[in-house]
Order: sequence, then C-alpha cells, then structure tokens
Amino acid sequence: MLKHKTSVLFVNNSGKEKKAIQVPTALLLSWRKYLIGGTLLILLLCASLCFLIFKKTSSFYTLAYKNRLEHVNRIKDEINVEKVKASFKSIDQRVQQINQLLTERGLSKLVLKNAGGPETLDLADIDEAAAFYDTELVKAENVLRHTPIGRPHFGEQTSGFGHRYNPFGSGSVESHSGLDFRGEIGETVKTTADGTVVFAGVKGGYGNCVMVQHQNGFQTLYGHLSKINVKERQQIRSGDKIGEVGSTGRSTGPHLHYEVFINGVRTDPSRYTKL
Repeated sequence: MLKHKTSVLFVNNSGKEKKAIQVPTALLLSWRKYLIGGTLLILLLCASLCFLIFKKTSSFYTLAYKNRLEHVNRIKDEINVEKVKASFKSIDQRVQQINQLLTERGLSKLVLKNAGGPETLDLADIDEAAAFYDTELVKAENVLRHTPIGRPHFGEQTSGFGHRYNPFGSGSVESHSGLDFRGEIGETVKTTADGTVVFAGVKGGYGNCVMVQHQNGFQTLYGHLSKINVKERQQIRSGDKIGEVGSTGRSTGPHLHYEVFINGVRTDPSRYTKL
C-alpha cells in the first residue's frame, strides 16, 4: 500500500510557483496512527534512557552507602565503649582534683568550655584521644601538686619581695626576702605544694618557722607562726595545715611571712601566687 502514492501540490500565494510532492497514500489516510506511534516510540526511548541513568546512579549511591555502612560498623567494632566511658570519667575526676587544688590555693577554677577537635579526627581515634587527655591532665595535676603555686594564707598582702623601709621605724631601707600576709593570731596557714617538712621550730627572726622541701628544687618557708602543726620529715600534701598565723620572732604584729626558694636561691614568691 505504501507503493501507491498521492501527489500533494504546494502553490505559492502569488500563484506563480508550484511544487508537487508525492506522499504515500497510506500515510495521508492514517497520519494519526503514525503520529501516535512515533510519539510513543520517542517516549519509549526517553523512558529507556532515564532508566539507564537511574540504574547507573542508584548503583553508585548504593555502593557509597554500603561503604559508609561498613565504615560505621568497623568504627563501632573498634571503639571500646566501656574504655571510653572510663577515660572520660577519669578526665572529669582529674579536672575536679585540679580545681580543688586551685581552690585551696585561692586560685580560679579551671573552666572547660565546649570546644571542637581537629576536623580530621576519626571516631575510631576516640580511645586514643581520651587516653591522651587523661594522661596530660595527670601530668598537669602532678605539676600543680609539687609546685608552690597560690597563697598560703588569704589575708591582705602587706609587704612584697625586695627592698622596703624598715618597719621598726629607723628610717633605713632593708631587703625583704618574701611576702607578708596580714592575719589574726590562730588563722590557718597551709602549704602550697606537696612535700616533706625539713624544718619545724624556732629560726632566728622568723620565730616559729616551718620549711618544706618540694620537687624540682622548690622549697617554701612560713614564718612568725603562733603554732606549728607539723614535725620534721613529715610528708604533707598541698593544702594541709602546717601552722597558725602569729607574731613570733622579729615582727610588728600578727602576720605570715612566706618565702620561696629554687635550688637554695630566694625568688619572688609573687611569681607563684597566681597560676
């Protein structure tokens, strides 16, 4: 039937030009059918293309999801939850102990604000990270315990380290080897670090005096005490009461005289009264 053709004549508006085209008669008689068929064919091709694209992309994301799921499962298997809990509990305890040390010495507490870690930190590293911070806090606590940081008495500081006018009214200038803290007789005097009592008794112008040897060459002296509460060779911890404020020895009134030595050399204690 396609061999039977019909001529279609195209005439210009002016009537001067004419053009005849032969078209299969079946196409003219069934154009709707061919149009619908062609449209369906195009739609089928588009649907096939979309399906192929979807299949390819979905397989990619499925693979990525599977890889991510395997990664999460691996992390879950690697993390020792109980160990992490113990590490964080230990960190909290260390911070509390450090804050207790700071409070006993009249210093501000350590405040831990929310902070992020490095962006590259993987959850699988959490065991190592927690252990690291726990270890570093142990080191920090150890330094605080054995370094004379803070104040042995919370009274007002009345004299500093260095030269001062003679408090006995002679008008001369004298060298002052420590810090003086005003207080009332009987008020508590605390040691500023862990150590061993190397002297507890009367020592010249210091009157009743206690000297404590600490680690790393530090030594502290507490003078003019009204009462001594420790004895020589006694092991004491930071914040322990070693005596009471007094006015013994060369003194113009109740106060605590405090000195710090490093390897036997006097140093300005005010360098250590603040963290």
